[in-house]
Amino acid sequence: SSGINAEYGVSTQSTGDLARLPVWAVELLHGCVPSREESTQLLQQADKIGEYGEAELFCYHLCKVPRYDRKLGVMQFIGTFDEQHSRLTKQVSSIHQASHSVKDSTSLRKVLEVILALGNYMNCNKKGLASGFKIQSLSKVAETHSGDYKLTLLHYIVRTIRSTIPEIAGFTLEFGHLADAQKVSLRDLVEEIQEVKKNLDTLLDEREKQPENFVLFSFYKRAERKVRRLGEQTREMLMSYEMVCKAFGENPKRMEPNEFFKFFTEFFIQFEKVERQVMEEEGQGKKDPLSRDTSRELIHEAMAKRSQLK
Repeated sequence: SSGINAEYGVSTQSTGDLARLPVWAVELLHGCVPSREESTQLLQQADKIGEYGEAELFCYHLCKVPRYDRKLGVMQFIGTFDEQHSRLTKQVSSIHQASHSVKDSTSLRKVLEVILALGNYMNCNKKGLASGFKIQSLSKVAETHSGDYKLTLLHYIVRTIRSTIPEIAGFTLEFGHLADAQKVSLRDLVEEIQEVKKNLDTLLDEREKQPENFVLFSFYKRAERKVRRLGEQTREMLMSYEMVCKAFGENPKRMEPNEFFKFFTEFFIQFEKVERQVMEEEGQGKKDPLSRDTSRELIHEAMAKRSQLK
C-alpha cells in the first residue's frame, strides 16, 4: 500500500479530493488497480478477509468502490490537467507563431530571392532559370565552395545582402519561435489533445453520476473552457502550418514541424556564423571580393531574368 491507508484511499477516491490525496498517490493507486479477474476473486473470497495481507486487503477495499478504475483515471486527469494544458498550449502557440513568421517575413523573402538569383546566375548556362527551390537546398549554400575552398556560396550571399539590402540586417532575430516549434511532433501533439478531450468527456460522464460532487462540477466547468479554447487554437495552428508548408511547396501531411522548421533554423545558424566572419573582415579593412556595384549588377541581372519566367 506504500503508506496509503486503504480506507483513506477509498474515501478520498470517492470524492475526487486531490487536496487530501496528492497526484503522486493517485498515480500510484492507478498503477496498483487489480485486474477484473483479481477483483472477482478478492470479492468472492470475502469470507477470508481476516487472512488477507496488507496488499490484498488494500485491493479488496479498492474493488468495493464503484467504477474505481475510472474514478482513479478522472482524479489523475484532474491532478495533471493544468501542467498538461500549459505544455500543450505552448506547443500549439510555437508552431502557430513560427508558421506565421516564416510565411509573412518580408526579410526572409528577400534573402531567398537573393539565393535564387545567385543560383540562377551560376547555373544559367546549364539547365535554364529556376522559378524556385526546395527548402532542403538551404543547407547546400554553406557547402558549395569556391575554387580555392576559401569561401562558400553563403559568404557571397551574406556580402550581397549587406551591400545591396542592408536594411534587413539581423533578420534572423525575427524567428525566435522556430527553436521551440522544431521540437514538436505534430502527430503526437494532435493525438494528445484528442486524448485530453476524451478524458474530459469521461469526467463529464462521471460528474453526471455524482451530481453532488462539487470537485467534479467546478473542475469540469473550468477545464471545459480551456479545452474548447485549446481546440480553437489547434485548428488555427493547423491552418497556418498548412499554409506555410504549401507556400514552400511542401506537403504538411508528410512533413512534420520538427523537420520543416529545422531547415530554416540550421540555415539561420550558418548565416549568423558567416555574417560574423564577414563583419570581422570588414572591420579589419579586408577587400570584399564582391564589390557593391558588382553585387547590385548581379542581382538586378538575375532578378530581371527571373521576371521573364512569370
